[in-house]
Amino acid sequence: MTDLYLHPLWQTLLIFLQKPELANRPITLAYSGGVDSQVLLHCLAQLNAKGLLPSAVNAIHINHGLSQHALSWQQFTQQSAEQLGIPYQAIAVSIENKNQQSLEALARDARYLAIEQHSGNNALILTAHHQDDQLETMLLALKRGAGIQGLSAMQSVRKFSVRKFSEQRLIARPFLEVSRAGIEAYAEQHQLHWVEDESNVDQSYDRNFLRQTIIPLLEQRWPQIKQTASRSARHCQQGQLLLEQMAITDLEKAEISTAILNINYLKTLSQPRIINLLRFFIKQNNQLAPSEKQLQQVMNTCLSAKQDKNPEVKLGKYYLRRYQQRLHLTAEFEDVSAWQQQFSSNALNQELTIDLPDSLGKLIVSRAKLSATEIAQQQITDQWSIQLPDDFETLMLAFSHQNPKCLPQYRDKRRPLKKILQELDVPTWQRKRLPFIFINNNLAAALPLFINKEYVAKPTNNCLRITWHK
Repeated sequence: MTDLYLHPLWQTLLIFLQKPELANRPITLAYSGGVDSQVLLHCLAQLNAKGLLPSAVNAIHINHGLSQHALSWQQFTQQSAEQLGIPYQAIAVSIENKNQQSLEALARDARYLAIEQHSGNNALILTAHHQDDQLETMLLALKRGAGIQGLSAMQSVRKFSVRKFSEQRLIARPFLEVSRAGIEAYAEQHQLHWVEDESNVDQSYDRNFLRQTIIPLLEQRWPQIKQTASRSARHCQQGQLLLEQMAITDLEKAEISTAILNINYLKTLSQPRIINLLRFFIKQNNQLAPSEKQLQQVMNTCLSAKQDKNPEVKLGKYYLRRYQQRLHLTAEFEDVSAWQQQFSSNALNQELTIDLPDSLGKLIVSRAKLSATEIAQQQITDQWSIQLPDDFETLMLAFSHQNPKCLPQYRDKRRPLKKILQELDVPTWQRKRLPFIFINNNLAAALPLFINKEYVAKPTNNCLRITWHK
């Protein structure tokens, strides 16, 4: 469908959008108003006016509020989009300063989240990254000591998965093989105007230092450095694809559930293959990639520990924890051992909603008159029925205990609670996150595991009904 009389950049864009995986997707341009995105907006508008775009297009501008010129940039982008007949919306975001994260990374995360929230589920998100950006990204990855995935730099097309449920979207970069000089030449030829971000001249930012000082020197020595770096990035992407294919094969054999791996299977693999699988496993669970040092710590502790040990390794905001022959990926949990709430018998004359700590949900507690059928049905849901004694005075909920002897409904003999939890194969960290129900200071139930025999509900009007909304 290309036309010999189309501008080369239009042809580049049109051919790119004809890729089968991009078909029938509404196009959303991530539009900053800088020269790169201004050129991409203009190209899209020209193809749209000629009826050559395969689908509808719109532009989203993210106002980060970081510059005193942010509002004027927003006004400029709105006017530009309207003049070119492209539907437009501006989204304001707030950026919270966090330790160990650069302002650039925080702004990117906020920008991508806003774009996800304001684009269609099947959207094709276009950005105007170009060949110079690709070289900068590779050099930054090299500076960090990145592996093959980092040195792959930016892919021309990939899933746009800010959050797990947004994986239907794609992000695409049609100008990755186009130089900054080519884009600026187009802008001058078409007499375009654009905004200049004053932070782009601040060489305290690594990317600006590379752009203004290092890369010009590299180009003087090696004029083709951008093209060869792009080729290297493509080679790394192919290598990374092979590693991911191997990881998928290994994960199918090692995965017990979404966040649990079989350590016995891991031990059949070589160390590089285990590390490759762990990186992929963590990525699939939408967590930040661990460092080489952290992964070596996992190898030395979680995978080499004796069977009766339960080591754990903190990786940012999550943990890898071993229990028996399983490796669990979990969140970083708060200590809830001091939490408890107590209620009198009179307080239960009305339904209670009890918010549990650390995102554990809430319990709905009420008195109930239940039939035998209702009691049986509740035991297979997130509802439990507890028989109240005639002298019932207090209900207490807690996450700690004094290791009382208990008699679950499925046992014939009493045993200390700690032994019961071991018997039920409950991982050590989960034992600290079970709501224990005490009636008159006696353990009645450990949710969701068991009810003590003397508290198993009978078809009477003196029952306690508990529903756990997680």
